[in-house]
Amino acid sequence: MSHDDQTVSYPERMTVKKRPRIRRRQLKEWRTGCLFLLPAVLFLIFTSLYPLSYALYLTLFRWDLKISPERFFIGLDNFAYAAGDSQFHSSIWVTLTFVVVTVTVEVILGMAIALLVTREISYGRVARSLLLIPMVMTPVVVGILWRILFNPDFGLVNYVLSLFGADPTKLLWLGDPDLALWAVMITDIWEWTPFVVLVFVAGLTSLPVDTFKAARIDGASSWQIFWKISLPLLKPVILVTVLLRFLDAFKVVDTVYVMTYGGPGNTTKLLSFFIYETGLKYFNIGYASTVSWIFIVLMFALTFYLIRERQRSEQF
Repeated sequence: MSHDDQTVSYPERMTVKKRPRIRRRQLKEWRTGCLFLLPAVLFLIFTSLYPLSYALYLTLFRWDLKISPERFFIGLDNFAYAAGDSQFHSSIWVTLTFVVVTVTVEVILGMAIALLVTREISYGRVARSLLLIPMVMTPVVVGILWRILFNPDFGLVNYVLSLFGADPTKLLWLGDPDLALWAVMITDIWEWTPFVVLVFVAGLTSLPVDTFKAARIDGASSWQIFWKISLPLLKPVILVTVLLRFLDAFKVVDTVYVMTYGGPGNTTKLLSFFIYETGLKYFNIGYASTVSWIFIVLMFALTFYLIRERQRSEQF
């Protein structure tokens, strides 16, 4: 035995021998994990990364299939055209109005309903079950349903309003430029408020009960408990819910397609519907790709802001 072997103790020699085995085992586990993840990664590459990259590439070309199947390199001219396109600007304004109004109403109404159904009442579970009905319906079916309800001749909405003295012949919900967007927003609120309610119910039921008992003992009112305790504790849940609803509201296409097809005029032409119409109706692929990427950047900025606000709320 050499002098070096004598200076190394037995446990240390065993540790030195085990290290290569541990590293080989870790390397084998890493390769196995990568092998299992490979199908999902390839699927995401072919369904997300490649289409996005190709759409970014097409923003540099004028490719209008109605005129010619050939593409012509124009650089950043599509972005310059978008900067001066009045229809594009109108669709952004309509989209922001739609998203802000629907998400705000859904959050406020969802919180109110969640506070109601979380009380110890006999019909609480039944109410939660009924709330699932609008969520399980496809947006196309929801659009058709509300198109029938908004019908000026036999629709239920005008009939109910006529009981309060309104003139049904003047309430052309889907044909009046002043009412069409409100009709689409009412439809979206009816469909997705249950989702907000269910998320808030889960958040409310997970709050610590001892904190509320202590507040009641100290004489706090129900409003003070909600405003000072429940709402701050629910802030991360609210931010996540708002983020999810913002992302979904920006992508609404099918409901608008079924109910108004972007009309009358451009009053209900959301940005997502504008992209669909530009690319799949007028076949202006280059410009549709440009607007799509502008839409993606706006969504990324909004998502980044909401995620950062959520992280700040968790720190405090």
